[in-house]
Parts: sequence; structure tokens; C-alpha cells
Amino acid sequence: MANTPKVTLLVPAFNEPEHILEQSLSSVMEQTFTDFECIVVDESTCPEAAQACQRICARDPRFHYIHPTERLGLPGSLNLAISLARAPLLARFDSDDVCLPERLAIQVAFMDASPDVGVVGAGLQLIDEAGRPTAERHYPERSEEIARKLQFTTTLAHPTVMYRADIAKRFGSYDPTFRFAEDLDLWLRWLNRGVKFANVPDVLVKYRQAQTRRHPNHWRFNLRARVRNFGPSHLLRRIAGIACIGTWSILPAPVQESVFRFILLRVRR
Repeated sequence: MANTPKVTLLVPAFNEPEHILEQSLSSVMEQTFTDFECIVVDESTCPEAAQACQRICARDPRFHYIHPTERLGLPGSLNLAISLARAPLLARFDSDDVCLPERLAIQVAFMDASPDVGVVGAGLQLIDEAGRPTAERHYPERSEEIARKLQFTTTLAHPTVMYRADIAKRFGSYDPTFRFAEDLDLWLRWLNRGVKFANVPDVLVKYRQAQTRRHPNHWRFNLRARVRNFGPSHLLRRIAGIACIGTWSILPAPVQESVFRFILLRVRR
């Protein structure tokens, strides 16, 4: 492997059970594409969880374990990992999910073949806490369709994305004031700077989802991201999207969860 890796994986961790960490980090170690480094920023407050994470990372010299001395939060953890990354391609991943073996190989090949694309995502297989599949999610593949639909919903699955490091350097990375929807804020900001997006059709990550209900503050930050990044492109869609999210954010949580469950049932069919 070259001194400078091709890919840096950005992996935040927080109080994950050891068996979950084992599945997640092992799925990175077992990638068919091997020219990578993995920066794990572990903010665990549970000593046992932190020790387990450090122990697993020590098994592979491509892994770098970091335990910050102060609480950073998810955006701050990602920014720290980005600041330490050496590779030209950065891959996002969560410490409770599972990468399919070809994940990096497929996305690296796509980015090498598509120099005009700055960010590429992929499909998800949703799994429950026991690892059982519950549904699949696929996302639009072309940049223009991703941009249009992004005005209403999420068209990139954050734990699956790979993006070019120079974009984060030029246009900025995550805003640490966003406790939720930090990815939406980033995509909308980069979209306004002309960054092109794509998704490969493949399911490349198993995404662990214990519940369908969003945190109550998620929609407030979602709305904030849309308002602060408001721009002239897709103008009518942006206005309609802000109106829809604003209305959705005031609906009772049980109503929101019922809608999510209905959507998941349709996806399963």
C-alpha cells in the first residue's frame, strides 16, 4: 500500500456495544479494496466501550483510534477526522453499520471514472438491532435529479457517501452548530457552489435503524439548513420544500411515525 492512501474512512463512535463495533469495524477491515486508512473518533463515555473500540482498531495498522479530550459531537468528530485525513477521497461510515465487501471498490471505481462528480452515495439495506433486514432504500442516480429532490427530502444516505477531500477544503466541511441534519446543510451548501452529486444503484451499506421516529429537533435543524442555504436555483422547489418541512415539523410525533411506517411497508413490498 502507498504511503498516501487512496481513501480515508471517517468513523465517529459513541458508546457502541462491543459486538456491534466488532461487526462494523470488521466489515471495513474486510473490504476488497485495501488502499485505505480508517480514522475512528471515539467519544465514548463508557470505559468498556472505549476500550473495546481501541482494542479492535489496534488489530489493523490502517486504523487510527482517537479519543478526544472534550465532547465534540458528530459534526465536530467528522471535522477532526477530515483534518487528519491524508487521502484524496473521504468515505463516511457509522460505527454501528456494516459495509458490504465491495463498498469501497465500487465507489472508488465510480469516482475515478467520473472526475466531474464530487460526492457519490449508494443504496441502503435497513437492519434492526439484531441485524435482521427490514427494508431497502435506493436513491436517484443523476446529479440533476438528486438536486431537485433534495429540496424536499434526503437524496443521499450520509453513511454511504464518498467525496473528494479538496471539496471540503475549498467549500468547508460540517457546521458544528448542527446537532442534526448536518449532512443536509453540507449538501445544500456544496450544491450552491456547483458540486455535482451521484448515487450508484448498488446497496453498499447495512444501516442499523432501531426506530423510525426522528428526534423532535431534527426537523428544526432540517428547516434551518434549507433557509440558510436558500438560493436562486430550483427556486420554486426550494420555497415549496421549506413550506412542506415547516408544516411537517409541527405535526405530532405519532403522526410522523405512522407516515414513516407506511413508507417502509411500501418499500418492503
